[in-house]
Amino acid sequence: MEYDKFLEESCIICDRTYPLTEIEQLGLDGFGEKVRITPISLFKYFPNTRQWDKKEKRYRNFSYEALTNNTVFLQDAENFDDSFDCAIDLDWEKFLRNRILQYCGYFNVTYQKDSKIDDLLYHLSIKLYEYRSLENNLTEIEKFDDPIQKLSVELFIRSVWLDVSTGIEWQQSILKFIGKEYHDFINDFKKFKISCFSASPSLNRMWSSAYANNNKGFCLEYEINSLTPSQQTLFSNIFPVIYSQKRNDTLPISGDCDKTFSKEFLWQMFFNGLLRKSLFWADQKEWRLILLENMIPSNTIPFFKIKKVYLGVKMPRNDRLKIIKYCRAHKIEYVGLIRDNNSFNLKECKGDCYSCKKQPSNFII
Repeated sequence: MEYDKFLEESCIICDRTYPLTEIEQLGLDGFGEKVRITPISLFKYFPNTRQWDKKEKRYRNFSYEALTNNTVFLQDAENFDDSFDCAIDLDWEKFLRNRILQYCGYFNVTYQKDSKIDDLLYHLSIKLYEYRSLENNLTEIEKFDDPIQKLSVELFIRSVWLDVSTGIEWQQSILKFIGKEYHDFINDFKKFKISCFSASPSLNRMWSSAYANNNKGFCLEYEINSLTPSQQTLFSNIFPVIYSQKRNDTLPISGDCDKTFSKEFLWQMFFNGLLRKSLFWADQKEWRLILLENMIPSNTIPFFKIKKVYLGVKMPRNDRLKIIKYCRAHKIEYVGLIRDNNSFNLKECKGDCYSCKKQPSNFII
């Protein structure tokens, strides 16, 4: 039981264990200052395979292009292989109740703490009806200082009155509008683009079929120093993943979905969604570059300087020769990885082992 409680209340970040509540209370700035240990390098694994490009109607090796163009691809937050990753399973009834209570507060509706949703809807409907006109309803928005909140509440009032004017009942009109809020809130998480990295080039799971084509691919090491001003901005949007046993909970921030997008709101989106993963994946040592879609012209962007290329244990000879040729021409360090004889770890081949002496073309040329 004590172990289960520990798992429920803890998280792992950069191989360190923290209380989950402590991390949440840090906020975005505190997380960056106290938890984000600046790495010397970041690593990204590539399968080095050809894929069909529907737009250009040809096969392309996006991995090799990432090496030669020094770019990274940011994918949509909803397209990860882990079904839990960035998934927002927000209970509709809880969201509905949360939003109705917000609107009851906006329009000074009195209610019992344990009131059912139907009762809350009824009392809110009566209150809106008592204003007698759309114009009278709109006087309520003058009390809001937040311009976004003022516009949101005005939209709520106008939408409900418009539906009522077409014969839809008051309660159904309110439900319809909150339903749209629910879908808009969920879709907010889909506006982020993410690229994933690791803190190590020798992780067996990362060399698997999902990332590096069963050790036939390669891994790029990106140097994190002497960054340009634009690269500094890019680095400020890179964070370590929060691994925990407890699922994320976005309900607390759903009540503020009609307010100006604040740093606190963004942190909750990161903490409860975009940076949260199961402990099952903790050995990936993952870091994430997270950008809003309107911050980048396309999903493929220039990245930090490539410092070194790691060649997979099972990389075919022709692929290996092609990459080594490119690395030599552009003065990029490269090395082959091999299996350690005394453990289940991968290690760099320095060219002086028995395998290399027996078959010099295997790793180093």
